[in-house]
Amino acid sequence: NGGRQMKDVWTLYPPNSNEKTKGYHPTQKSLALLERIILASTREGDLILDPFNGSGTTGVASLKLKRQYIGIEIEEKYINLSISRFKENGR
Repeated sequence: NGGRQMKDVWTLYPPNSNEKTKGYHPTQKSLALLERIILASTREGDLILDPFNGSGTTGVASLKLKRQYIGIEIEEKYINLSISRFKENGR
């Protein structure tokens, strides 16, 4: 946060319609939220494991921020949704 202490409350918005163009997941988080969490807790090149991959937002944010990513998901429709989102983001 530019060398300053971060606020303890974040004001972020739910996923926008652009983030849902490839499909819908009932607990999808916004890309901005995941990017902020990843930037606050990892460094470039780190490995991020998401055992509940869902729509793949953590993976999209991880790859965008130059982190390695492993996502685990049992629902085929959400695996396909994640693959579509990764392809859309150049992965």
